[in-house]
Amino acid sequence: MLITNQNTTDLGLRKRTIGREIKIGPLSLSFVTIIVLAALALFYLAQSTQSATKNYEMRELEDQKNKLLDEGRRLEVESVRLKSINEIKKSTEDGSMEANKQSYFVPEEKNLTARR
Repeated sequence: MLITNQNTTDLGLRKRTIGREIKIGPLSLSFVTIIVLAALALFYLAQSTQSATKNYEMRELEDQKNKLLDEGRRLEVESVRLKSINEIKKSTEDGSMEANKQSYFVPEEKNLTARR
């Protein structure tokens, strides 16, 4: 049985009970506008937060990279220094280097550099 807007019970006729029209008034339009603006604001905040997080992570990784590069340079210098010390020890043990027999010092009054 179908209840219609009219009080007739005619067979074979179907009548709609709910209209298909949706009326948008000023109040519903303002609600829809507020909801759309809130959704856009949330989307913007999410994107900017994600961008800031990525920038922070990238800065941390760049700092870590620079620290590792500095450490690598320091280790290279230390390696060269230790190799040169070992070479000096080997050359003194081999006898290819001789000890200094006599040292000459310039007295302070006779310093060759001119002081101003």
